[in-house]
Amino acid sequence: MNGKLYLIGCGPGDADLLTLKALKTINMLDIALIDHLLTQEIIDLIPSQTKVVFVGKEKGKHSFPQETINTMIAEYAHQGYTVGRLKCGDPYIFGRGTEEAIYAMSNGIETEVIPGISSALSGPLSVGIAPTARGVSTGVSVVSAHLSGDRVNLSWIPMLGVSDHTTVVLMGLSRIRQIVKEALDQGIDPHLPVAIVSNATTSIQSSIITTLSELVTTAKGAPKPAILVFGEVVNLSQVLPKYRYEPKEGSYDIANAG
Repeated sequence: MNGKLYLIGCGPGDADLLTLKALKTINMLDIALIDHLLTQEIIDLIPSQTKVVFVGKEKGKHSFPQETINTMIAEYAHQGYTVGRLKCGDPYIFGRGTEEAIYAMSNGIETEVIPGISSALSGPLSVGIAPTARGVSTGVSVVSAHLSGDRVNLSWIPMLGVSDHTTVVLMGLSRIRQIVKEALDQGIDPHLPVAIVSNATTSIQSSIITTLSELVTTAKGAPKPAILVFGEVVNLSQVLPKYRYEPKEGSYDIANAG
């Protein structure tokens, strides 16, 4: 009899931002396959009897190919185990959750996806930026600057020229020079406000507020992981509240988490 796969969105970092369903599901896993960006305080919530397997895919370092991860999921599930794929943010926002779900289901494995809070939305909020705000921005786009095969994605650059729009860029910090050059070449306003938000919602959260023309210089040394936020809404960081990370005291009552 096959086991079951749960694709669990674990949010941007702060364990307080896990959903109750994610927390309850983590508590019932036999196997937990975890990403390299998963924070230690979330890893600490995994029960001691659960087998934890690191399958992180970190840029520039040896990592597990997606095909290997898919195979591991299938092998564990076919042995009857309840398998959890713990993913930062939301499983379907620029992760490989879609591929993992399709692979599992095509191999006869029951699969359930648990939403998580994406850094694309929690990142701006954490430093006082509202992605949409009346009179400032009527829409927000979430894009990735990274494509498969280590290719850069710059197809979204024209959106930076839309005056009432916000663009949130994931996996863009290492592509800053290419982004800025292409944007300026396309005539984007060099004074366009930009925010770099690193380690959102965690105890080491930091941010840099700058402009497009100054981005290459100010981005030097910015911690990873980070998102980029382009648009006039960045100026709201001067007036809106910041996310408050609170150190954990004691442990979560997982058994009674809902």
